[in-house]
Amino acid sequence: MSSRLEPTGTRVSSSASAPLTSMFAGDQHKHVVRFYSDYKGLTETLAPIAGSALVAGDAVIIIATKPHQESLTRRLESLGFDIANAIAQGRYITLDAAETLNKIMLDDWPSPARFADVIGGVIQQARAATRDDRSRVFAFGEMVAFLWGQGKIDATIRLEQLWNDLAKTHSFSLFCAYPMGMFGRTELAEPFLKICAEHSDVVPGHSSAGLLSQNEQLRTIARLEQKTQALEAEAALRQSEERFQLLVESVQDYAIFMLDVEGRVSSWNVGARRIKGYKASEIIGEHCACFYPQEDRESGKPQHDLEAARLAGRFEDEAWRIRKDGSRFWANVIITALHDEAGQFCGFSKITRDSTERMQAHEALRRTNEHLGAEIAERIIAERKLHNSERSLRNLSAQLLRLQDEERRRLGRELHDSIGQYLAVLKMGLDSLKSDIAPTRNETAQQLSECVALAEQAIKEVRTISYLLHPPMLEEMGLTTAIPWYLDGFAKRSGIETTLEVIPPDFGRLPPDVELALFRVLQESLTNVHRHSESVTAHVRMMVENGTVTLEVRDDGKGIPPGILEMGPDALGKMGVGLRGMNERMRQLGGTLELISADSGTTVRAVVPYQVPPSEVDADGQRARR
Repeated sequence: MSSRLEPTGTRVSSSASAPLTSMFAGDQHKHVVRFYSDYKGLTETLAPIAGSALVAGDAVIIIATKPHQESLTRRLESLGFDIANAIAQGRYITLDAAETLNKIMLDDWPSPARFADVIGGVIQQARAATRDDRSRVFAFGEMVAFLWGQGKIDATIRLEQLWNDLAKTHSFSLFCAYPMGMFGRTELAEPFLKICAEHSDVVPGHSSAGLLSQNEQLRTIARLEQKTQALEAEAALRQSEERFQLLVESVQDYAIFMLDVEGRVSSWNVGARRIKGYKASEIIGEHCACFYPQEDRESGKPQHDLEAARLAGRFEDEAWRIRKDGSRFWANVIITALHDEAGQFCGFSKITRDSTERMQAHEALRRTNEHLGAEIAERIIAERKLHNSERSLRNLSAQLLRLQDEERRRLGRELHDSIGQYLAVLKMGLDSLKSDIAPTRNETAQQLSECVALAEQAIKEVRTISYLLHPPMLEEMGLTTAIPWYLDGFAKRSGIETTLEVIPPDFGRLPPDVELALFRVLQESLTNVHRHSESVTAHVRMMVENGTVTLEVRDDGKGIPPGILEMGPDALGKMGVGLRGMNERMRQLGGTLELISADSGTTVRAVVPYQVPPSEVDADGQRARR
């Protein structure tokens, strides 16, 4: 038996449905939607499409209500199609829209799994009945219209999407239909556009659309676009107004209300009731002057504020306002003049915020600032006094150090020029007596020899003390000569081995006060190594770099107790007069003195800023070698 079905009589076709029939020609998947005014017109459109599919040997699936199934069957039979034979062949399948919808729904939502199982199974069944790989499946569905009619708009759109998803795995064409009357409300414009977006083709509801000329169709489309645009704009405006109204009514932190041209309240929101205490029924129609204190009402401030807003368009103020219970609150008020589309003044909007807490906080902050200002002023005076005291103390310290150096220089010269000379003459006299004593007087000669040796030792000690108090070599030759000389004498006197990192030959001379300060740091540091460190070695390094002169004295002894170093800047003051003197010398020169100590020894680092004189800089910017 042939799988194709020929009409038993003359097939009647409608010129209006011809364009729709051509939409489903070919193998391409189609998902067409038709918006109809009455079902009779839809039947007249659907019957030729379904009939053409049956004639071509394709399968037809009709998912509709019972009355609509019967109406379509009668129309097909009137066109001469043997529907009973098509049903027997399995190429004409009818499903009840409500029953089928119940099978695919889960918790009032289309289930993808159930939809694929139920609808996918029917499509496979229909395709198997065609017995021809070239045959296609045509489906007509009213389940979406059924859902839309129940008000389940999102579920309807989701069902349209499931049809499109199913087309990715099953080959078929779908024809959906909606009664146009379901979209009569403006707020359904957006969902309507979403429905259209899920279809490959959209057919308008007028049955005569297929009879219109191309020019008439374009004009009709243009008019529909204009109407759609107007409806969308109207819906957007209405939605915006509704949202704004909800926003205004729900705001609780601001009193937002309207005044008529005379200043009487015409609207009232939740925030106004919370802030001012009036219910809408109590305040609407009352003049806004009731919100002002008595003194403001007597001075005419309410009228002044409204007039200022009307003339300038906007008026802002912060002042006291009155609640229903008579209590005052500090308010931030914005009054805006309103005009209609024609530009005519039509009233005011008023926004009031309770700023009492902010005002009180501001006032508290002002008082605190005044108090702090007084404290700061006192502190500045105290700090200035302390600074002056420190400066005076520093000046005094510098003067004491200068006097100390001058006194050392004087003592050194006195020792060298007076006592040293006396001792030299004494030694010469002792040497003369020793030469005059007879050889037989051995005991006397021996005593004189001891006196000569003591005098010679005294001369050396006086000379050493004189040089240590103020070494003339430092003034004459500079640090590059004075430091090696001093280290050599220190090693002989103390028995501590000293090392000196080679001073660059281009080191040159430093300012006298810098040389003297560094030499005193060297003296005091080595004295502390000898007295306290128990180290058998001392290492000295001196260098000029990055605009500073650095002197380091390091030992390998027991180090400084950690508790003293943890005292920070006060540590130097706790470690004796010598270190305080070194620190003060460095401070007077703008330098620093640093102590670094560990179990393996202590390092004293003195750093003094120093600018190389321009005469000592060569053409390449390097210090010239001497």
